[in-house]
Amino acid sequence: MKALTEEGYHPVRDAEVRVVYEEEEILCCFYYSEEEPDFLLVQATFERGAFDEVDDPSLHRACAQLSHEQKVSKAYIDEEGDVVVAVETFLFAGMSLAPLALHMSCALGVALASFYDILEELLGRKPAEVD
Repeated sequence: MKALTEEGYHPVRDAEVRVVYEEEEILCCFYYSEEEPDFLLVQATFERGAFDEVDDPSLHRACAQLSHEQKVSKAYIDEEGDVVVAVETFLFAGMSLAPLALHMSCALGVALASFYDILEELLGRKPAEVD
């Protein structure tokens, strides 16, 4: 929480194991539990309706391609049909959580951008260019 606040985010702990923050209007969540102190996950979830114009096979292909190309991130369709993009890691004794959490947040941003680029390519559209 402290590391995210220092970086200008406004994190909120909304559950015992979930810290929620917003990155460029995308709701992101860190999941950490003292019951699993060696595991940390950050993810963004998009309701299926956010991709109304995309058929299911294209979404599944985009998820599979991202999971294959990005080594620490993965994308999948959850049981409700929503798209989830996540970065996860194992923690080791003595590892500083704050810089790792910030690095994971950046990695999630890269994964999200890659997911959208992959999806655009699969749909035969040119990925959006960044200035």
